[in-house]
Amino acid sequence: MFTVTEGALERLSRKLDRNKSMDEAALRFTRRRRGWKLRLDKARPDDTAFTHEGRNVLLLDAVVTKAMAALTLDVNDTESGARLKLRRLTDEGK
Repeated sequence: MFTVTEGALERLSRKLDRNKSMDEAALRFTRRRRGWKLRLDKARPDDTAFTHEGRNVLLLDAVVTKAMAALTLDVNDTESGARLKLRRLTDEGK
């Protein structure tokens, strides 16, 4: 099952706030040639929504939910600041 850590939800919320996104807008994962990309979108009836403080911050459609089932979205601290990171469930200890 796709998992999003509390830290990742907070980071997504801050991204939306910085972009001054409308309250009904959230970030959606879409598949690209070189991996996954986040883009602004509105919720659709069959979406899986992840919320932070009562606001949708991340949306996944059914196909993406299935494709990302073995992944966790987390935050990594890097030299240039906090970055979102997708990792496999088997990488939990790394």
